[in-house]
Amino acid sequence: MVEQAEGKPAPLPLLALQAFANTLDVEESIDQLDSPESFTAWLKQVGLARRSLTANAADLESARRLRTAVRGLLVANTRHTGDRDATRALGRLTSRYRVPLSAGADGRLEPDLSPAHTAEDLVPRLLAVIFQAQATGTFERLKICENDECQWAFYDSSRNQMGTWCRMGLCGNRLKNRAYRERQRSA
Repeated sequence: MVEQAEGKPAPLPLLALQAFANTLDVEESIDQLDSPESFTAWLKQVGLARRSLTANAADLESARRLRTAVRGLLVANTRHTGDRDATRALGRLTSRYRVPLSAGADGRLEPDLSPAHTAEDLVPRLLAVIFQAQATGTFERLKICENDECQWAFYDSSRNQMGTWCRMGLCGNRLKNRAYRERQRSA
């Protein structure tokens, strides 16, 4: 199960996708997918992999492709637009992997997020999460902060689904103050 502290956490199992999108921390310049070793460490830290798992360069490349596509889709969710490149990348990944599902206690099919035996198992498991979230209407609430210095993935729990910042008190205020100062300079 995913063990990730998020400012605006998504419900399970979407939290796994949010945590994956946040393996790139723009503000702190930290990329947890910068090497097979860091990718392995992240998978184990969040509980998506067995302790014996080791990622290789091919696993890392697939994970990076998925993260780029996911982050593109989350930006599109924030802006209420589409992202053709992200959609094409996601299509290529879905044609390459079989999506694992499990049956819940009530008989409903759900993404299998049990700890993976191989790093390659992560991509199809997260594709299953995307599918389920899109089917239930929760995927559109997962977004990327509009602050270019932040770009943190957050879950928009607002009633109108128009949230654009991960934290209003931080990123929202920064951008509003910056816009205010710019208007004052122009005046």
